[in-house]
Amino acid sequence: MRNSKRAAQKISGGNCKNITRLIPAAGLMACATLNTARADDTVPTILSPPAHTVLRYDEDYSYLKDPAARTNLFDPVKFIPLDKQGDIYVTFGGQVRDRYEFFNNYLFGKGVQDPNGYNLIRTMLDVDLHLGPYFRVFAEGISATEQGREGGPRPSDVNEADLYQAFGDFIVPITSDSSFTLRAGRQVIVFGAQRLIGVSDFTNVRRNSDAVRGTFKTPGNTLDLFYERPVQVSEYGFDHDYPRTFLMGIYDTWTVPGALAKAIKAKVEAYTLYVQRLSNTFNTSAAGEKRYTFGTRWTANPKPFDFDLEGDYQLGTFNGEETRSFSVAEISGYTLENAMFAPRLFLGFDIASGGDRNHPGDAFDQLFPSGHDQFGTIDAIGRQNIIDVHPGATFNLLENKPGAKELTLLAQYRQFWRESDQDAVYTSSGSILRTGSGTSATGVGGELDFQFNWQLNRYISAYTGYAHFFHGAFISATGPANDIDFVYTAMTFTF
Repeated sequence: MRNSKRAAQKISGGNCKNITRLIPAAGLMACATLNTARADDTVPTILSPPAHTVLRYDEDYSYLKDPAARTNLFDPVKFIPLDKQGDIYVTFGGQVRDRYEFFNNYLFGKGVQDPNGYNLIRTMLDVDLHLGPYFRVFAEGISATEQGREGGPRPSDVNEADLYQAFGDFIVPITSDSSFTLRAGRQVIVFGAQRLIGVSDFTNVRRNSDAVRGTFKTPGNTLDLFYERPVQVSEYGFDHDYPRTFLMGIYDTWTVPGALAKAIKAKVEAYTLYVQRLSNTFNTSAAGEKRYTFGTRWTANPKPFDFDLEGDYQLGTFNGEETRSFSVAEISGYTLENAMFAPRLFLGFDIASGGDRNHPGDAFDQLFPSGHDQFGTIDAIGRQNIIDVHPGATFNLLENKPGAKELTLLAQYRQFWRESDQDAVYTSSGSILRTGSGTSATGVGGELDFQFNWQLNRYISAYTGYAHFFHGAFISATGPANDIDFVYTAMTFTF
């Protein structure tokens, strides 16, 4: 920890030698552009470039058709016209992320332990070809590797070289302010807060699927219909779909219109999903599953308050037997805008049903979420058979300062219980952390999280964090029961 702190201090002073020593792959590229990027941030632009996002296909660089707008460092590769009018153009992008992780008492001390930690390096390159206003092709490659982990890589650590996304869009204008887009191919699909359908960006190998998606956009409303087959990662070969597994659904997002919309920034989301799996596991039972999910989400931000409430009800069959399950997630915040560091105080609550010995399928199926930011950074807990209460706060420590476009701190605590004392505790990936047999104890434990997020400039960001899991009675009764410590630090270069 002391070495990481000293390295972080030297990085903030511009010492590239220490960047590459701490996180070599991302550091090499970051140092090559650090001074230029700093200067680039000070140049006034005619139009602001889009923010770099997890879903790179959402970034629109068509404004660079005007040569006078090309003022940023990588603008020459963000808009390359292929015809005289500039209606046909190509955009190139990419990202390198290098993260170091160290666990003390991984899985509470069960299995192989790693005394030194390990690196996870991920490189992604994308190309976005626009063939006029009605058709585009997007492709993205990935290389995810792991170095130095005792016991070898986990399933989400390695995908040596693969085609991560490759899809085509066909856009049909309906009126001047409405359209329909048909997208087909390998792609990333996310909805809402990604509690059920997400990309899982923190993992070294992100989630994707082979899918068809239709999107109707009208003023204040977006309606999606989709069918997807989740992709199973092959570490050293081409990824293929999970056999006889698919997810389909309808997802509608409605923005409250009129003057009220500006005041409270309210949205309503409603959806119906259907999943079919060749095999899923609840507690000690593995079998086929068919399940419907009916859900809705309400969000609002009447400053200084913010609010997010999502509820789901599921029904279907597991191993040929009928199932009923549910989930509720809520988080509310209050921002002290005029206080030092503008802290946002928040309190959240989650509950997701568990099964019992006779009906294991009554456990909630969390589907395909972005799990990491839902139940703590250790990723020990998922949205199945769980009750979670989590207070916390975020702080804006720096903003638009030399060497720090933004620096924030997240501090939170989560307390976990089993919803059913007859069911297992599940991880963020949906696998079983500990089976529920042999004890009626419900207290799983609590997790304390601290994370700093540092945006140096448009191209370089970093984060570092520490988490501690205090084990509870259920963990003590079901196997090794040492508290977990998790330390991580990462740097990301994005263009």
